Amino acid sequence: MSRSRVLLVITVYNGRAFVPRCIASAARLEAVDFDLDVLVLDDKSPDPGWSEELESVCNANGVGYYCSPRNLGIPRNVNLGLLAAVEGDYTHVVIANSDVIFAKNSIAQLLSVCLADTTIGSATSWSNNVSIYSIRNEDPDANLADQEVVDWVGAALSGWYGSTAIDIPAGISFAIMMPVEAVRSVGLMDPVFGRGYCEETDWSIRSLANSLRLTLAPGAFVYHQGQGSNKEAGLVMAGHTSVPANEAIIDLRYPLFRSQVASFVASGILQELHKEGPRELVQQAGRQFGYVIQVGWFPRISAPDICHVLVNPSVTSPTITATFRGFTTTIEPGSDAAASIRRFFGREPEGLDLLSRGPHSQQIAAALGHDGPIYPAYPERV
Repeated sequence: MSRSRVLLVITVYNGRAFVPRCIASAARLEAVDFDLDVLVLDDKSPDPGWSEELESVCNANGVGYYCSPRNLGIPRNVNLGLLAAVEGDYTHVVIANSDVIFAKNSIAQLLSVCLADTTIGSATSWSNNVSIYSIRNEDPDANLADQEVVDWVGAALSGWYGSTAIDIPAGISFAIMMPVEAVRSVGLMDPVFGRGYCEETDWSIRSLANSLRLTLAPGAFVYHQGQGSNKEAGLVMAGHTSVPANEAIIDLRYPLFRSQVASFVASGILQELHKEGPRELVQQAGRQFGYVIQVGWFPRISAPDICHVLVNPSVTSPTITATFRGFTTTIEPGSDAAASIRRFFGREPEGLDLLSRGPHSQQIAAALGHDGPIYPAYPERV
């Protein structure tokens, strides 16, 4: 079997505040069993001096750079990347926004998904900001916008999901891999979508007509800030996450699409994914970095790099919520809350904060050998 060749295309329009971070992230991607090239496509960014600065950033990171002689809009700029992959004889192409941070194993994970089934037409990365598929996080920009954190999340999710591919109604081109053969059979993005939005939905539905699968790869994580350039450019209006005129084109061409999305949402696949992913991340973090238990009504996040377990001291049975860097899961308390927490993480806690004098505090304190006083942070009754 010949060695895979992947072209990662990063589309850029302005973005001086976040694009260098994205390029630095792309430059350190792992590519052990395949060849990887990175190409930055500057869509004639109007910010004075930015294109020259961007070219220097690309040169410093050893990635390719091309600036269009005039502004093309997202679909045509993406098409330049797709054509470069076709004409460059690559096996796979990744189209990515410039406001992302790649987990270092993310492209390898996408490739493993695509290589596992020749009928896959696209594999979309999992992310904090990927439409209805998003993995939930309380504040992703505060919790996840760091290369080391993204790498850790990517490693944890790939270890759990591997090359799992979940069939979805449409791909999202913030970070999507397509086999070049699929591009050859389906064609390019339709320029009717002007400056952008919904072009990948149209491409996705056309690929389904070519008997290709559209998949989400939960083992490939890419942090996505979201709409970094498009709001600045006025492409996305206040109160919108897309372009209504382009959504109208999709509705006209594919009148069943919205009902197909609704059926997918109602299937329960997403609900299970949204529950399972954070649970795995929190559990792995607790096992690796440790955790503290707090018994009380409100959490105190003392340090972001350790799990915080909040035991809410209800009268009958407590609720247990575990949190790590904005990811949250619940732990069934059973008849012994302390034992349930220990089983979940497979280790002893690093600390215990008793913020309530109730029976659950006494039970957990006894179970964990805590013989110190209990200092409530607020009155038991108001």
